[in-house]
Amino acid sequence: MAASLSAPAAQVGRRSRYPLFAVLTAHGISLAGNSMTYLAVPWFVLHTTGSATQTGFAAAASFLPILLSLTFGGVLVDRIGYRRASVIADLFGAAMVALIPLLHLAGVLTFPVLLALVFLGAAFDVPGNAAREALLPALTQQAGMTIERASSMLEVVERGARMAGAPLAGLLIALIGPVNVLLVDAGTFVLAALIVAVSGATQPKTDAAQESYLGGLLKGFAFLWRDRLLRSIALLLAVTNMLDVAYYSVVLPVYGDQVLSGAGAVGLLIGTSAVAGVVGGIAFGSVAHRLPRRLLFTVVFMLVGLPRCLVLAAEPALPLIFAVVAATGFCGGMINPILRTTQYHRIPENMRARGLGAISAAAFAMVPLGPIVGGGLISAAGLTGTLLIFAGIYAVATLSLGLFKVWREIDTAPSKPRTETEEMQ
Repeated sequence: MAASLSAPAAQVGRRSRYPLFAVLTAHGISLAGNSMTYLAVPWFVLHTTGSATQTGFAAAASFLPILLSLTFGGVLVDRIGYRRASVIADLFGAAMVALIPLLHLAGVLTFPVLLALVFLGAAFDVPGNAAREALLPALTQQAGMTIERASSMLEVVERGARMAGAPLAGLLIALIGPVNVLLVDAGTFVLAALIVAVSGATQPKTDAAQESYLGGLLKGFAFLWRDRLLRSIALLLAVTNMLDVAYYSVVLPVYGDQVLSGAGAVGLLIGTSAVAGVVGGIAFGSVAHRLPRRLLFTVVFMLVGLPRCLVLAAEPALPLIFAVVAATGFCGGMINPILRTTQYHRIPENMRARGLGAISAAAFAMVPLGPIVGGGLISAAGLTGTLLIFAGIYAVATLSLGLFKVWREIDTAPSKPRTETEEMQ
């Protein structure tokens, strides 16, 4: 019979895991708030102005700052400190979101001011997210947990929060109206900030405050360029992220209109993929992380984009489409935990926010081209031709994982994160 922990030992165990669970909880609440913002702000604009054009500009203002924040925010996070940066980002975001309905109720909200508030609020979302992600390795070690399981938990939290945020916002909009939803949304950011503030998460030491902002910024991108594996990951994500955005924003809606029964079927497909992704993330943290990382990554990557495109191009019966989408979503839920684990192992602790920011910026760089590429290919090659072209690109990307030796380094990650001195050696 296994011995049980004594009460004091159990209390120590719970205390050691509390910071990790607290930060993950705050991360989920903040991301759910972001998802609510992306839906609530356009609805607010449409409700108060009746202008589809202004609604489109407001939605764009939520996404434009992302690349800027990814590129330039990591240095600030390293300089300020991860916990402090997370709290400041969420409180600032709360203030920007709350000012929209408050100024509206006061009768002084103009459209340019609205765009500025949306832009500034969104600009702080990414640094806040990066700060909490940068805290994860130290909290994982404190909790006595493997980084693989923690990365899996982070993936499940992120997918679950984004999956729940938009439907929750839609329900609240119907019940209490978009003005009040924005106030509730601001409250989610305040709650996330308070949880992180009392989490007890420690701040790893960085050297960012000892160098210029430009020097720290360049250092992050220089590190990414020197590390062949991280550079390869960033390139792979840049291409596949562009294809994924094109798939969800253009290809799938057109497919729903031309092949399926309409928007309802498309929504169910997206929901099925999202739920399967959460299950895939759980499976990685529970069992799959014990498998060789390169083999697992190659298999799940191969089973995500390529089968999905080939099956949709064949236009089979709807049940088969749902089965394939569920399977590919399940595999997709394992990709980010594998890559995050690799990044945490390879990026030195004292420049983690800069390193993660540089990779994310590179991976996001081609995303704005996705809808343009998707729409252009459909116009030139048709829907089926576009799906086959996407399948070919996914096939080439998968083949590269087996051909290039750099991907073998996924399996040779050190047992603990490297310091910058070790990385330079």
